[in-house]
Amino acid sequence: MGKRRLTAQKRADRALCPVQVAHLLGLKVHVVAEAMRAHGVTQPLQAAQARQWRKDPGSAPDWLTVLFTEAAVRAAQSQARQERGALEEEHRLLLLRDTVERRLLAGERIPGGYDAELIAEDIAFTASKELVRGCGPVCGGPVADVLLPVEVAALSWAGVDPDEHSTWVVHRGDCPDVAGEPSLWD
Repeated sequence: MGKRRLTAQKRADRALCPVQVAHLLGLKVHVVAEAMRAHGVTQPLQAAQARQWRKDPGSAPDWLTVLFTEAAVRAAQSQARQERGALEEEHRLLLLRDTVERRLLAGERIPGGYDAELIAEDIAFTASKELVRGCGPVCGGPVADVLLPVEVAALSWAGVDPDEHSTWVVHRGDCPDVAGEPSLWD
């Protein structure tokens, strides 16, 4: 009986507010139908009416204006939650990056978790690229001079010795130690 009643209710709702009309209004069928019943509206809504009301919300009946307002408030709240979540995630990652950098500099273990390791890998990869840029066509001399201390620490964490070219993971095509070997840049 409950299922039949629900089906009958859905049919009655759709008779007052067809799915197409609800879609044009940007609202749910049962919400519009419930508001219509609460305000004594018994005539089914037409698509042309819905288009006009969407185009000019001031011409919409008060009960529909309330629904538009409530939908706009819900949408704004949802957007605010999403933006707040994104901001909180960015803040979390900034704090984690600070922790990773401090631990790299202190030679301590990187905190567990995918994000911490990804941050350390990112620092090491960026340092590798800087190392290659600072190396020039002929490597020689203290190449670590082009790096920040945290970058040197990240390279060490990743098993790369800035002064030992054979440990580098990124090379230029003209690097003498890797002549003939494929580069990440190729």
